Amino acid sequence: MCGRYTLAAEPDELLETFDVPELRFDYRPRYNIAPGQDAPVVAEDRRGRRIGLLTWGLVPAWREEPGSGIVNARAESVAVRPSFREAFARRRCLLPADGFYEWRREGEVKVPYWYRPAAGGLLAFAGVWERWTRPGHDARHTFTVLTTAANEDVRPIHDRMPALVPRDAWDSWLDVGTGMDALRATLRPAEAGTLAAHRVSTRVNRTSEDDPSLIGPA
Repeated sequence: MCGRYTLAAEPDELLETFDVPELRFDYRPRYNIAPGQDAPVVAEDRRGRRIGLLTWGLVPAWREEPGSGIVNARAESVAVRPSFREAFARRRCLLPADGFYEWRREGEVKVPYWYRPAAGGLLAFAGVWERWTRPGHDARHTFTVLTTAANEDVRPIHDRMPALVPRDAWDSWLDVGTGMDALRATLRPAEAGTLAAHRVSTRVNRTSEDDPSLIGPA
């Protein structure tokens, strides 16, 4: 699964990389984005490609009460699961990140590792988003991170990882007209060597912690 990630890029890098207009929300570097928190999401509609803040934890539109959001969706079944299939067909998105955390059990403890792009720059997680609304409630705009089988970089630590959308597939991933075969091909595990990792402090276990030292080697 994917339970924490980071995005500390400069605003100009974020805008240029994802080819989106100026930010219309308060942006700050994040070193411990956790479920239930807001994070930048890139999506397209009739007005073009945009970036905005949505809440991590998808709330299906058919729920009578929002309840707790769904943090991850498996890439292998996202197209058919009732909670995600409509969003997968019509509301796919990119989730900008510059790294993510995974934990490995070592003896009696789980040890966190931070994964980052081996070549630098930004990653784009595959995601889907949803709008939930009911009378008497504020509308909720939420997203989930799609996960896939771990590649060779992540497998020593965990058997799952975020599905990474290659840069040359960003346009087709966001295009509502893209066919299922192309979407499935996009959701394959990343090539070996895409990511590098090092052990980090268990401080990342606390969602209240959010500073640059979290990604430093432990």
